[in-house]
This record gives sequence, C-alpha cells and structure tokens, in this order.
Amino acid sequence: MESADTQSRIEELRSRVDEVDRELIHILNERARIVQELVAIKAEAGKALFDPKREEEILRKVAEENEGPIYDTSMREIFELILHRIRDLEVQRGEFG
Repeated sequence: MESADTQSRIEELRSRVDEVDRELIHILNERARIVQELVAIKAEAGKALFDPKREEEILRKVAEENEGPIYDTSMREIFELILHRIRDLEVQRGEFG
C-alpha cells in the first residue's frame, strides 16, 4: 500500500515532468521558427539551404555539452531527429524541394 507521502511525491514529480514537456514544446517550436527565418534569409541570398558541416557541428556540440544522465550517443540521436523533422517541415513548405 502506498503512503500519502509517496503518492504526493509521485504527483509532484509528474507535475514537474509536465512542465518540462511544455517547455520543450515551446523551445522546439521556437527553434523551428528561427530555422524558418534562417532558411528565408539564405534563400534570398542564394545560399545553400542545407549545410551538412553545420549539422555535424551542432551534433558534436550536443555531445560535448551533454552532462547526462542521457548518454551522448542517445542525445545525439535525439538531436538528429529534431534536425531532420525541422528540415522535413521546410521540405513540406517547398524550401528544399
């Protein structure tokens, strides 16, 4: 049987997870908006929209700045997915097509 303290702690931690999730959603959308602006500027300037060297630099920094407990390789995979999904958004808008 769970104590009231245990249940209270579980609810508190769940609430904190929910808040972090809301922050992640906000931050990911902010990142996407910044990338959209960057893509528009690069398109106007006639510059290449996708820079694989820049993407690798981002992924390297992710691993360098990761303090855990998520493994560096896992964090890199998470960011690869973020980068690809934001690029997919631009492809759907016709920016990379």
